[in-house]
Amino acid sequence: MKYFLATRPYVVGASLLPFTVGALFAFREGYFSWVLYVLGAISLMFIHLGSNSANDYFDYKHGIDRPGTFGSSGSRLLMNGKITLKAEKYVMIACFAVAFIFGIAVILLSTPYILIFGLAGIVGGYFYTADPVNLKYHGLSVPTIFVIYGLLITTGGYYLMARTISPDVLILSSIIGFPVTNIVLSNEIRDTDNDRQIGIKSMTILFGDIFGAWLYLAIFLLQFILLFYMILIQKISLWSLLSFLSIPFYVMIMVKLFSKSRGKIDGKAIMNIDISTSNAMLIFGLGLVIGLIIVNFRTWR
Repeated sequence: MKYFLATRPYVVGASLLPFTVGALFAFREGYFSWVLYVLGAISLMFIHLGSNSANDYFDYKHGIDRPGTFGSSGSRLLMNGKITLKAEKYVMIACFAVAFIFGIAVILLSTPYILIFGLAGIVGGYFYTADPVNLKYHGLSVPTIFVIYGLLITTGGYYLMARTISPDVLILSSIIGFPVTNIVLSNEIRDTDNDRQIGIKSMTILFGDIFGAWLYLAIFLLQFILLFYMILIQKISLWSLLSFLSIPFYVMIMVKLFSKSRGKIDGKAIMNIDISTSNAMLIFGLGLVIGLIIVNFRTWR
């Protein structure tokens, strides 16, 4: 059980929801396969779990996550001695191996070009913290997560079904990619003090916590503006307004982030802010998925 928890399974919605959004939008246009969806989702899930393990492995190895820091649920297992660094490495390898096996099945049943999406996801997830690239340590975590968990995964889900890319799916990928990006951004605002001690050049180190808080707000507004636009042009159902149920949760999160950025509270007071943002993202994403399911039902009825 501890090895499973080391992969941070509670955050897989951050990859499965964008993938599902892309696949359902292809369904709206007459392209869908349950077999490809299930196989693709399993492969993607293990890429995500392997990336989580890789991030915790290298963060701990580089001394980023250590006793006295917040870390993630996975790295806390390392810090508390519940699992060893070697075991974390094997968990990472096992997850990527399972992802590869299911990925081969997807390629055989669809198109070799889908391999581009899978390999890009693995490379981006691994080198997010791995040497020699260390994207996270050079102020690139926020744009990297947006590209991988927004553009790449959503368009990948759409392409797997439709074998093409459309402008509308790029807008959808931004809508679902923004709240996933804010999970990482909230993490950076929380960890600024620790990152400064270690020497990481995160976005909030480079531009300040207050910049990070305002960027979080801007991303929050953009995801709802684009969502409302897609509803207005009838690409998704009015039922996607259910996503607005996440707003109170985002407001509470942003109050805490601005308080931290102004020095009123410290990082310890928002220790689980990434989990809070993840939960808000799930509510938002599920509302979007419900809207796509209903518009598909009306199209195929």
